[in-house]
Amino acid sequence: MPRHKTLVSIGHRLMKRFNQLDLRVDKEFIIYMVHLLARDRRKGLIKCNLNKPTACAIESFVNTIVDSYVNSKDCTMANMKMAWVMKKGVTIDLEYVKKQYEEKFQTELQLLIKDILQYPETCSKLQLDQLFAKMQVFIVVCYNLGSPKNHVLLKLTAQGLNSVIGRSDLQNYVLKKKYHRLEYLQRLSATVGGIVIYNNDGPDGDRENVRSVVDDLEMAQKNTEAAFAASMGKAVKMQSTCQAALDEFIHIDHKDETLTYRLPLEHLDRLNQFSVTYFMLHRCLTTLNEHYQKTVYLIEVEQKRYQCVICKIDDTLSMRTAIDSELIFPHFVYLSQVWGNLNNFLNHIVELNKLREQVEALVVDDLMTLAKATIAELQALNKRIKKPKVCTFEERMDAVKELQTDGNFCKLNKADIKEFCSLAMCITNGLLMPAQVTRKLCSNVDITFGFRDPRYARFAELRFEPFIAAFRKVVFNNANLALLFKLDDALIEQELQDVIMEPPKQTDFECQTEMVVTNDLSPANWINVTWNAWDYHRETIHLANIRKQQTNDSQTNISYGRRNAQNQTYNCRQHK
Repeated sequence: MPRHKTLVSIGHRLMKRFNQLDLRVDKEFIIYMVHLLARDRRKGLIKCNLNKPTACAIESFVNTIVDSYVNSKDCTMANMKMAWVMKKGVTIDLEYVKKQYEEKFQTELQLLIKDILQYPETCSKLQLDQLFAKMQVFIVVCYNLGSPKNHVLLKLTAQGLNSVIGRSDLQNYVLKKKYHRLEYLQRLSATVGGIVIYNNDGPDGDRENVRSVVDDLEMAQKNTEAAFAASMGKAVKMQSTCQAALDEFIHIDHKDETLTYRLPLEHLDRLNQFSVTYFMLHRCLTTLNEHYQKTVYLIEVEQKRYQCVICKIDDTLSMRTAIDSELIFPHFVYLSQVWGNLNNFLNHIVELNKLREQVEALVVDDLMTLAKATIAELQALNKRIKKPKVCTFEERMDAVKELQTDGNFCKLNKADIKEFCSLAMCITNGLLMPAQVTRKLCSNVDITFGFRDPRYARFAELRFEPFIAAFRKVVFNNANLALLFKLDDALIEQELQDVIMEPPKQTDFECQTEMVVTNDLSPANWINVTWNAWDYHRETIHLANIRKQQTNDSQTNISYGRRNAQNQTYNCRQHK
């Protein structure tokens, strides 16, 4: 489906409708919804001519999108919102979280830094006391040691600060230039922060007043793992329930190559939507959990560094009574850096939990109740239908021939489709059935298909072309499947790209050579292009021959000259 003004106008109408309903919807999400749902065979416009659309078709499509958006129990919209959260959830990246928190933190810290650096060189005793107190607050805030309003924590920080910088040193500090003051302040805060962290490490630390990031991480990991396990367990349970019901309603005979069912496939698609939604939820949670596990690994490595530097400081302090500052202070600085890294990992876990909660909130509890009620309704209806309908695989694949799609088959190599039986999806208009075996049917495209049985795979191999054609149309004309397999971007990316306008030729340079960087292969220029190509080949061969002859000629002259120089004799002419 090419870029079309009809879809653009539908997007504008939706924006107006959402504004009338006082709903704040991202403009990009509206465009995304329109272009993706327009391709859906159930809710879309694939049967409508976009060049001459009817007002009823457009109005119905707009109403469908609005109703789906405000309905929290609409599976397709829930899938779309989950996919959008995962696309726009940039906080899933640890480096992004570090950068954002650091920028925000530095922005908020600038006021305090400016306040510390403002003191003049001729400071009174009162001003030095104020500077000393502000340094304490700066150290506490800079390394997230606790609340800067806690007087006990400030007292502990003052003790560490006194052990590094005295009153005379503080007087010398204000004599430095401002950029030297800032550099020294940062090194000082790292050293004193490490001292406070070290003094309150272990079981004897003041946990009521001084924050322990190690304990916070332990609690955060415990709660996060429990939340992921509960949500993923719930999703797996509902997946199994929906798939067991679907398996009860249809029977696939691989020997006779027939599909037997009583309920119309449109009714089964209602149940399949719940299955897709819970699979979508599980995949989103799995992605978040994978990033969480990577962060957990980094936490374990950083905690080992933390314990290592603590042990190093213990060993250094246990052997001496008076220790040179150059020997011990670098360890405190390194301890502060490790503490800061652990804080970054904790921030990342917090952001991952926020994304998890957003995804979970899109799949409401009422959806589970509705899924169970749908199963009960379909089971009762299935019992009342006495005569089953039997169709061959070929008939079912022929049923989707009339569908049109611009989805590229090669894009399937990016989709994770091996978890589901491709043949079952092909002959049932997209019903999800679990796969037991995998096969790569295409030698030139890396696509792994899943099948319930090796004999299903054999059928797909023998009837490869009709199978692939039907499978492509089933997947790309179903918005739910496109979202589940992450084919949504591949399906609409060409349409959402900005139109690239070629810049006009510019002749503002006096030495410009025309027609050099052109690629005009219009019919009028084919002769010239062909002639230039052959002329180029002839010229290349001609130059190569000249080069070859020059080389042979020079070698012959040299060898000939040497030979004659050694052997040549001059015969005297006889004069009579």
